[in-house]
Amino acid sequence: MKPTINPNFTPLYRCELQVRVTDLNYGNHLSNDCILSYFHEVRVQWLSHHQLSEQDVGGCGLIMTGTHINYLSQGHLHQQLSLELGVSQIGKARFSLIYKLSDHLKGSVIALGETHMGCFDYQRQKPARAPEALLAILGSSPREAQQRD
Repeated sequence: MKPTINPNFTPLYRCELQVRVTDLNYGNHLSNDCILSYFHEVRVQWLSHHQLSEQDVGGCGLIMTGTHINYLSQGHLHQQLSLELGVSQIGKARFSLIYKLSDHLKGSVIALGETHMGCFDYQRQKPARAPEALLAILGSSPREAQQRD
């Protein structure tokens, strides 16, 4: 059973991309691994927009613990794409981000996705609580996050 991702979420961040020749597979359409890379790109842009990075979100790093992608239509060479990032769940140390990849001109959805992220102290090799800086850009307070876990 595949998870359902609501395409009508409120975006935290948007960016635009163009399909490159290196993004195509043998079927001459956007490859599945590139879609996951696009999700990574928008996540890094969103963090950077807030002066954060995956290595430092306010005292710890991030680690991906899972992912799911619903492929809905094909993407093609030079197609202009819109990519939106939102949040679906927030806990004390974990959160889930959701993504919508669409044709910029037609608005048709190419893929919906979700990544499950954890806050992680790489020096100690242990999970960490979500820092306030991260919770703030996710739209949650530390108290709300504690009540969710």
